[in-house]
Amino acid sequence: MTTTTPATIAPAELEEAASVEIEPTTGGPSLAVALGWLLTVLGFYIGSRTIRDNSFLTHLTTGDLIRFRGSVPTGDPYSYTAFGETWTVQSWLASLWYSYLGDIGGGSAIRLGNGLLTAIVANLAWRLSSKSPVVLLRVAVVGMTIMIGATTWTPRPLLFGLVGIGLVMMVLEDRLDARWLIPIMWVWVNTHGSFPLGLVLIGAVGLGSTIDRKSLPIPELRVFGWATLGVLGGAINPLGFRLLTFPVELLSKREALEGVTEWLTPDFDSNFERLFLVVVFGLIIAARARAPWRDLVPAMIFALAGFLAVRNIAVASLVAILALTPAWKPSVRVLTGDERSILSRGVTALAVAGLLLAGVLLTRTSHLGLERYPVEQTDWLAERELIANPDVNVIHRDFVGNYMHWRFGLEARVFVDDRFDFYPQDLLDDHHSLLFGGDFAEILERRDADVILWRTEGPLAEWLRASDDWDIQQEDEDWLVALPR
Repeated sequence: MTTTTPATIAPAELEEAASVEIEPTTGGPSLAVALGWLLTVLGFYIGSRTIRDNSFLTHLTTGDLIRFRGSVPTGDPYSYTAFGETWTVQSWLASLWYSYLGDIGGGSAIRLGNGLLTAIVANLAWRLSSKSPVVLLRVAVVGMTIMIGATTWTPRPLLFGLVGIGLVMMVLEDRLDARWLIPIMWVWVNTHGSFPLGLVLIGAVGLGSTIDRKSLPIPELRVFGWATLGVLGGAINPLGFRLLTFPVELLSKREALEGVTEWLTPDFDSNFERLFLVVVFGLIIAARARAPWRDLVPAMIFALAGFLAVRNIAVASLVAILALTPAWKPSVRVLTGDERSILSRGVTALAVAGLLLAGVLLTRTSHLGLERYPVEQTDWLAERELIANPDVNVIHRDFVGNYMHWRFGLEARVFVDDRFDFYPQDLLDDHHSLLFGGDFAEILERRDADVILWRTEGPLAEWLRASDDWDIQQEDEDWLVALPR
């Protein structure tokens, strides 16, 4: 597949900044290869850090459950408030991946697996930027993508979706045979519900190509056909077509997702959100420089999605790479990345040192970061058989439910967790009222509450301290336990 090459010239300031004389040497990797290794190592480090994501705990526990039962659950096995409710385990294959890694090598293997996924994403980002002959521009653009990933590339099945996006882009750039989309899309369908984004991306590139060429996008239509075959083949799984319809069902539950941070519109208070604004500004410059619509249309569509929900920013920054690294024809000599010099050897040495350091940190640091969870309070309740007990209903925060999945498995009996896609709306409303204010007494009575495990700050904690019906048995800076008087 051929792509359009713009006849634009890089701004003089960029060319001068990139115009660096490096004394050439022979042997060793080129500067572009060395920089690719360095950024790949940085991606690996991001994914192999201590795991602090609450959703991961549920994915891991569910993977163990699938292996133990030999089947994928179709009803909720964890809560006492929605036990048996229809639950689509959209990421069943990713859960198995975590479970098998944990069985083979414990937390080290799981972190290694996460690191490999993020390293693949970083490496794909670097490869996708290769149209630009200005290596410093490539480093800047891919570096922004990886810096955004430092926050958004969490150990969740979304990583499989990011790999999927990168591989679809490689196919569209003629860097990978389109027939590979059959297994790629099958894996994507069975690991994360974001797989429709792959089809959206192909369609957006096809639309841009139509504008550029003023003719039907035949190459993109072929790619779309192979991708569609892969999606339909994805229905060959333990849950059948339910996985193909799940994304539509999820989007229909907007009310349930309104309180989920990753589904909210960005407020640009965090660094990665501000970096996303830099990416958008770069797209505006690319549009003014008449970058091909084939690159601009998908970048703009996914950037718009990033403004609609925080969870889309990671994907948007990856899709934007092609538009931000055009095939400029600089009028002065610049670092192209083909140089083999002391600089390229130094970058290679830095990449090797970084990989060794990441390996040391992987083996010497804790695998799970449980600082945000009420570990001591859960111990206290477990000693008194007041948690994971079929006769005791515990009221707690959503992310605490994920911790209870991991700690108690099928005996967890959680009030609620972060699987907002299937819980009844009235339960989610009760959880929201407990967080932000409501008729606490009525909710606790209706939910047959026996124990309250909650944060020490907030309206519920203040109400408990003043209540004649509840007695706070334990409290520290972060958590409290309250029992009926």
